Amino acid sequence: MSHSHGTARPDAPRPRLARILTIVVLAVAAAVAVGMFTLWPQPGAIPQQQGPYEGEGVSLVDASVAVVTEFDCQEGQGERSAMAGIEGPCARVISHLGDGKRATFDVDPSTYASTGMESGDAVRLVRLEATEADPVNYAFYDYQRTIQLAVIVVALVIIVAAVGTWRGIRALIGVAIAIGVLAVFIFPAMLTGKPPILVAIVGATAIMLIVLYLAHGVSVRTTAALFGALFGIVFTAIAGVVTTDWAHLTGTGSEEGWMLFSSVPDVNMSAIVSATIVIAGLGVLNDITITQVSAVWEMRALSPTAPRRQIFTAAMRIGRDHVASSIYTLVFAYAGSVMMMLLLVYTYPQNITDLLTTERVSQEIVRTLVGTAGLILAMPVTTFFAIALAPREHAADPEQPRHALA
Repeated sequence: MSHSHGTARPDAPRPRLARILTIVVLAVAAAVAVGMFTLWPQPGAIPQQQGPYEGEGVSLVDASVAVVTEFDCQEGQGERSAMAGIEGPCARVISHLGDGKRATFDVDPSTYASTGMESGDAVRLVRLEATEADPVNYAFYDYQRTIQLAVIVVALVIIVAAVGTWRGIRALIGVAIAIGVLAVFIFPAMLTGKPPILVAIVGATAIMLIVLYLAHGVSVRTTAALFGALFGIVFTAIAGVVTTDWAHLTGTGSEEGWMLFSSVPDVNMSAIVSATIVIAGLGVLNDITITQVSAVWEMRALSPTAPRRQIFTAAMRIGRDHVASSIYTLVFAYAGSVMMMLLLVYTYPQNITDLLTTERVSQEIVRTLVGTAGLILAMPVTTFFAIALAPREHAADPEQPRHALA
């Protein structure tokens, strides 16, 4: 009489483990809820600054371009042209406002030569009300982009729905919720004086809880990815605080940072820099943790009899390849975000060391290095959790050959 070994399926339900993990995840969720409640910004506590175009006699209006007449900026058009002396092609633009009135304004090469303004373009203008000395004046403010952005968003949703089906749509919903957490909790809490690094940890954990289970479903597999992501968040936060303080990053090395400090002087700008390191790495951290867990589960399904050590070794090989690619993703993403600044500083002759050690560049270097370190360490930690929580290996049927991982 033959005996069959290993009849349990690798994906068989494990009620006891599920109950334990449910308790742990609920405890994490409860801690996040308490943290958000404690750090939640008080209504009306965010300092409000008057915008440059909100003063008396100044307003923004919508207009449609009707006629564009090019002229040489060096010569200008009229004695009072603000463009006189600028090199490159300028343009005088006649536009129509929503009420049918005509508005005339000039554009310099940064707008006209770069985008080629033409009839039919929708723009926004700064309206300067008439005074005793001057009539109503208009100046170019920006293009209207509502329609373009809406079309791009709709196109992305269609592509995601067609390729990613319901899982892709759930991922988009998760992105929308994550943006909501940033807008409703993280940004306001930081601006109202709450500890930025604590706000970043609590907010990042909340985002991970939502997006992971929403996109990938409630399962042991997703929970393993969550544990790896939590390690990455905590490590990045601690390393960010240490390195930011050690490198004397004040957070005011850029124009935006200085303007923020001027508007909200009570905010700890150095801590803001540390917090941005945590938030900036969430997308890649989500990617690497889910990929590692999925690799372990798929290998276990293909080779139910393979020892855990063998699964771990194979998963680490996959993880190393993924980490190498993710490092490029982080580096080029950060380089692209500061491309304009890098191009500008290259126009000023200086030693490369002096360039790299300026706060604006150093801040991006530290953000890249710390984020990469957190990503690299999260990979083996996630793999460890996946191996620990994945179905155990099963004894092979002696009449069947033992499967091996390639």
